[in-house]
Amino acid sequence: MKKLTRTALATALLVTGGVASAENMYIDVGDTNYESSPPNITDPNSTTGIFDEFGFNQVLATSIYDYTDGSVFGAFYDSNVASELNFAGLPAAGIALDGVTPVSLTVPSCPGPQCDIDALSPLSPPLVSDSEGFLLTWDLQMEYHFDGTLTAGGPNYTGGYLDIYFNDINDDTKDRKVLGLTLTGSDVQLTNLNLFFDITFAEDDFLWIDDGTGTFIDAHDGTVSGDFSTAVLDTNVDPAIPTPDQLLLLTDGNGDDNVIRQTHLDGSITAAIPEPGTVAMMGLGLLGLGASVARRRRTK
Repeated sequence: MKKLTRTALATALLVTGGVASAENMYIDVGDTNYESSPPNITDPNSTTGIFDEFGFNQVLATSIYDYTDGSVFGAFYDSNVASELNFAGLPAAGIALDGVTPVSLTVPSCPGPQCDIDALSPLSPPLVSDSEGFLLTWDLQMEYHFDGTLTAGGPNYTGGYLDIYFNDINDDTKDRKVLGLTLTGSDVQLTNLNLFFDITFAEDDFLWIDDGTGTFIDAHDGTVSGDFSTAVLDTNVDPAIPTPDQLLLLTDGNGDDNVIRQTHLDGSITAAIPEPGTVAMMGLGLLGLGASVARRRRTK
């Protein structure tokens, strides 16, 4: 492959280097009756107050590492999907790889506190702010599967999804998927882990995100146009590389050996819509690359 000139390389970095910042959000539950239980604040609309992150606390997280070669490094996946964890051999208990430490693995209780989003920060849950009945008459549940590779530098996540479901506490017929996030990459610094997503599914008129100017845009619109809103899951994994006292060896339904770590995670999910002009800048960047290539050809 021909090398890019410095000008072309700089242009390429400009095209790909922009990162949207997290913005304010609100949710429209579509029904004013959700906040009818006192002492929650009541108002004539069906929207929450403004918040800037979804918060989760003590979510039960399970990582499954391919151990067929006797090493924890290589392919792994994270999941809280019951069918996948059952296939991997959960629930189970035994002695960790260190030969001493007892390890007990369970399947997360979903819907329930081990899978839920329990804060719309900084709204004060759930009684003294405009939470529209959040945690009283409805809540949000997460289901996810993330694929990755573990190296000496830590985990590198390469694909997967995180789905968020609306859970009506009193009426199961209204339970449904409201957001679908597609994993696009990750970054780990010491114990801090960021996972990056495109919002590729959003229920119409459910999640509204500030475009950076005070105007709120329906996240659903980006899923239709392909100009996806983005999201970042920020959590801590300590340590980033699992230690022998954390890992239990199990054989899955295919007869393959895996070692499994289970921990509790705290963290947040923030969102942003594409920065204004990002698409136009990308077009200009590509034109610049084309012009640079054309100039090089004319000078040969």
